[in-house]
Amino acid sequence: MKIIAFTGPGGAGKNTAAQALGTLYHTAEVSFAAPLYEMAAVALGHTVEEIHALKQQGDEAIRALLEQLGDAVRKTIREDYLIVRLVDTLRELEESQDTPDLAVITDLRTEDEAYWVRAMRGLVIHVSRPEGTSDSQHITNRPIVYAQGDQYLLNNGTEEDLSKTVCAIVRAWIVAKECANRTEHQGAA
Repeated sequence: MKIIAFTGPGGAGKNTAAQALGTLYHTAEVSFAAPLYEMAAVALGHTVEEIHALKQQGDEAIRALLEQLGDAVRKTIREDYLIVRLVDTLRELEESQDTPDLAVITDLRTEDEAYWVRAMRGLVIHVSRPEGTSDSQHITNRPIVYAQGDQYLLNNGTEEDLSKTVCAIVRAWIVAKECANRTEHQGAA
């Protein structure tokens, strides 16, 4: 299973890009922040789906709550708690009967998360959009440093344009990865 992770401000198109990959590949959308949504749902007496819907609708109180929960978890439980929980989720996917081709992370927000994705030989895709994105000043809404091997996706057209572009980026990355693996194996033989 290969890992694709999207980073960028809220509203940039990360979820739409992730959904587009599901049209070409067998994907599982996963999230570093899944435990935070679970905590918020319990605290507010909502379902996780309701918390997602409220955030998607631009509910600033929900966004702030999730940001504060993330800060508290990283500060009081352990800095890499959300990464550890995501690893558990990926392990479960790997062990399932229907292992996806791609694990698509829709919410890469910290440098530690980006470092982990790159260490797992995954692809970090930076998504930006000229307007209509979150103006939150929270640390998790700041840009991730662009590193060698990362890709950039400008969302400045239609949803169809975004879908075509992200699919082309991922298809090219997978082909390059497979070629590198073949070369490695041939060199070892």
